[in-house]
Amino acid sequence: MLTKDYIFKETDGVSVAATAFWKPTETGIPYGIALAFHGGGFVVGSRYFIPNVEIEYLCEGHFVVVSADYRLCPQVALRDAIQDAVDAFSWCKSDLPAKLNRDAGIDIDAKKIVAFGQSAGSLLALHLGGLPEPPRAILDFYGTKYTSDEFWHLPLPALAGIPSFEQSFLDQIHNGPILTTTVTSLERMAASSNKTKARGMPAPDLGVPRNAWLFTALKNGSHMKAIVQDGNFDSVDPALAFKPGFPPTFFVHGDADVLIPAIFSERACNELKKYGVATELSLVANQSHGFDAGLSREDAEWPPIRRALDFLIANGNS
Repeated sequence: MLTKDYIFKETDGVSVAATAFWKPTETGIPYGIALAFHGGGFVVGSRYFIPNVEIEYLCEGHFVVVSADYRLCPQVALRDAIQDAVDAFSWCKSDLPAKLNRDAGIDIDAKKIVAFGQSAGSLLALHLGGLPEPPRAILDFYGTKYTSDEFWHLPLPALAGIPSFEQSFLDQIHNGPILTTTVTSLERMAASSNKTKARGMPAPDLGVPRNAWLFTALKNGSHMKAIVQDGNFDSVDPALAFKPGFPPTFFVHGDADVLIPAIFSERACNELKKYGVATELSLVANQSHGFDAGLSREDAEWPPIRRALDFLIANGNS
């Protein structure tokens, strides 16, 4: 694959970047665009968090994959991250085709654009579905939605074993500039070439204040309040944009996910079906949150992922 880094947005002295991935081809057919947003609780992660196997497969499907960063909470509100996602989408349609034609000599059909995300990134991708001219399709991997549900505001039993930290240590997250990426993404850790490749999300380094803050907030049930900030949880809920005409949407969720239960994807899929939206759901047996990190095509979990990516490709080309 070939890659090219771009700055798609400057705001208040903060540069927000995206990386484009593509495979050279001799077909002469313009590429589509698959815009991706990483997970990390809106607090950690980077555009390098998208699993390589998914990027490669979409590139083979004649799409340029654009993995975009966004401003990280809690130094900004979640609404700011959502705006970054909307701006990344607009930039992909208006600016990127000419830039890639100039820089790489490839043609882009900006009308053939789809979006996907993991976990937190899925909320950002789903928000694009409510725009007047949305993506042709959306793929949600175990995503955040229904943000007013009590689940998001109660202690998370799965993290009860997280140790307690001094508040002064946790407050260090507020020091320094607004971040759009953390230094080392979990995907890079999982797929590091200097050790045996690992599957799934690795354990967080709680010696880092930002990581400790995130998992403490999730443990205590204060995470959503801290990142929304104004208490208007409905304003960040992409499910409130579900209606007839919403883009075709595919949900992938591990049925053993305790960080974001699969019931939210089941609920979203059923709701979209009621509106007549083309939608599908793959519940992947015995899989937990972030199960596609470090995934390969030889793994037993690849077929449902491939099916979801084929959904994006087919609808992007329709």
